[in-house]
Amino acid sequence: MNAIILISILGIFTMMSEFIGLKKFIYPIILLSLVGILGYNICSFWNTPEVHYGMLLHDNYSVAFGSLLITITLLWFLLSRESYSAGEFNQGDHYALILFSTVGGLLLVSFTNMSTLFLGVEILSIPLYILAGSRKKDIRSVEASIKYFILGSFATGIMLLGIALIYGATGTFDLAAIKIAASQQSLFYVGITLLSISFAFKISAVPFHFWVPDVYGGAPTFITAFMSTFVKVAAFGAFYHLLDSIFTQVPSYLSYTLIGLSALTILIGNLAASYQNNVKRLLAFSGVSQAGYMLMVFPMLSVGSKSSLFVYLAGYAVANLIAIYVVHSIEKLKDEATVENFGGLAKSNPFLAFVMTLALISLAGIPPAAGFFGKFYLFTEVIKGGNIYLVLIAILGSLISVYYYFKTIIAMYSEPENTSSAVRYEFGFAKIILVIMSVLVVLIGLFPDILLQIGKQI
Repeated sequence: MNAIILISILGIFTMMSEFIGLKKFIYPIILLSLVGILGYNICSFWNTPEVHYGMLLHDNYSVAFGSLLITITLLWFLLSRESYSAGEFNQGDHYALILFSTVGGLLLVSFTNMSTLFLGVEILSIPLYILAGSRKKDIRSVEASIKYFILGSFATGIMLLGIALIYGATGTFDLAAIKIAASQQSLFYVGITLLSISFAFKISAVPFHFWVPDVYGGAPTFITAFMSTFVKVAAFGAFYHLLDSIFTQVPSYLSYTLIGLSALTILIGNLAASYQNNVKRLLAFSGVSQAGYMLMVFPMLSVGSKSSLFVYLAGYAVANLIAIYVVHSIEKLKDEATVENFGGLAKSNPFLAFVMTLALISLAGIPPAAGFFGKFYLFTEVIKGGNIYLVLIAILGSLISVYYYFKTIIAMYSEPENTSSAVRYEFGFAKIILVIMSVLVVLIGLFPDILLQIGKQI
């Protein structure tokens, strides 16, 4: 809870920085504060669970996922610095909104009450509705904001109806009390189904994924980077926490539903991505397919499934941030980040091509990158749960993904059709961050024991 309070105060301070004359210093203050809060969160609550007012629980699960969320926010700040150098956006307002959204994510991975769940979803989402449309002169950005707001509000309405039905069936909002009071009555199961639908929207599972390509494609790319990583980690963390808190074992009807959603999301997400020529939209559909892989472990509530989800999300978040940053770099010099515009990147900017290749290899699940181990561990847990056919579908989806990921890689290492289109983008500070993140992708793949040990303790 202290981390939530500290980031909230930091967000308010950031929002007021321009009025109090500290706008020039707010960026380093945010970075130092996030590093300090991250360390405090880990040291204060690891192996020391604590309940706050019956609304929040800080245990190893919330600390691990919360620390991952803070890390993603920190990496986003490190990579997004240059996006505000041109003065197109109000730095203080954007930074404050990102921090407030971070508070919502932290609430989502530590709630013990349905009312806290609703507050977390809204605090996470509302700043992103605004940020998606922050490029006001771009009609695609405005369209993205409107679509995200309308569909997000619709999903929130479904969530509220689900919460109301669960309350009607159990007489409580508390997760522990719901677990005890839950019965076989249909009202409770309808409520859980509606909650699952609302989470399916947040994690972009098929058939609730239609907003993803338009919102990701229209929003400013550095905002897309935050939405596609932070929001996905927070939503998956919250969804698993919800099921794990109210069920000892997922009911068979819900288990089969989740398996079906997972299979459809993997296949449709990968097939849709293979038809994309714009790399930003390609990564949007790639994120849909990645959600399908993560859903595979939800029918099994175990230490292994929880651990595999955490490891997979960590590897995915780092690799996806790298990939979208490279897309942003291409868009700065060209109108669109099409596959053709990546042509010859390895010759004009070998470093940028290398980190992009590493990120795409990781997303495809090819060794020695983090994505390979994440998929291996996740598939192993699903096989242990007896869903071998789902693993076969996931393997098929992974084979399809190799095509569209390597389509971009091949373009980067081929000669450009127009030599004047070669990307000669110079960057300094961001290069250091990209090096660190690339090393992380490789280290997680080669030495996964650290993340595994953390995962087993949550």
